[in-house]
Amino acid sequence: MNLTVLKFDGTECLTKIPDISSLQNLEKLTFECCENLVAIHDSVGFLDKLKILSAFGCSKLTSFPPIKLISLEQLDLSSCSSLESFPEILGKMENITQLELKYTPLKEFPFSFRNLARLQDLVLVDCGNVQLPSSIVMLSELAEIFALGCKGWLLPKQDENDEQKVSLVSSNVKCLCLSGCNLSDEYFPMVLAWFGNVKELELSSNSFTFLPECIKQCRSLKLLNLDNCEHLREIRGTPPNLEYFSAGNCKSLSFCCSAMLLDQVVFNCIL
Repeated sequence: MNLTVLKFDGTECLTKIPDISSLQNLEKLTFECCENLVAIHDSVGFLDKLKILSAFGCSKLTSFPPIKLISLEQLDLSSCSSLESFPEILGKMENITQLELKYTPLKEFPFSFRNLARLQDLVLVDCGNVQLPSSIVMLSELAEIFALGCKGWLLPKQDENDEQKVSLVSSNVKCLCLSGCNLSDEYFPMVLAWFGNVKELELSSNSFTFLPECIKQCRSLKLLNLDNCEHLREIRGTPPNLEYFSAGNCKSLSFCCSAMLLDQVVFNCIL
């Protein structure tokens, strides 16, 4: 009962994490690279003193039980190549400030993601078709989102069964990176509506064909990177307070559009 650290790392014969509800003093639980693990007992999600939880590299794990871990500081679900859903969060968890997920094909995050109340940085690398919940705008301290190489960035989904409906208001995210996420034209209005307070916007290596005029509404935007957007043909507007702009290797961008953009930049500099 006094056990504080429990590690099953690299245990090939482990197929299930059993009931560990009696280990209420546990502070660190890891079962990394357990390639045959397919099930985790619900008790794992109710350890009040647990600070570190890692399922890194559990390639056959398809689901994760709901969690209510009030002391949790680190959660690692990277390289879980069969895991498609982030676990439900049953109560406020205020000690996680950074969440990094790599090579896990998550398709969606639950509306309860808002219970990571102190989250500041969210990093997603090669995580498939990612769909964030509308509740992400309720994370008042979330300042940075980095999504790199995700196959698709889907429109945020609102849980229709939740009593608290979230209106389309801008989050407090200041740095938004959606590089190599296969963004198409239809996503822009939603992205700009949700992240209207962004200061740095990284959209390199995407599939959209034009930059919409509504980007002018992003008055806080200082940096905009469109490098390697090979299908980009037209830039219909630029943010009024932009300080850094890059559109290198945009092969489809017309000479006329480039000239107009340069004229606009010169005009803004004169002002």
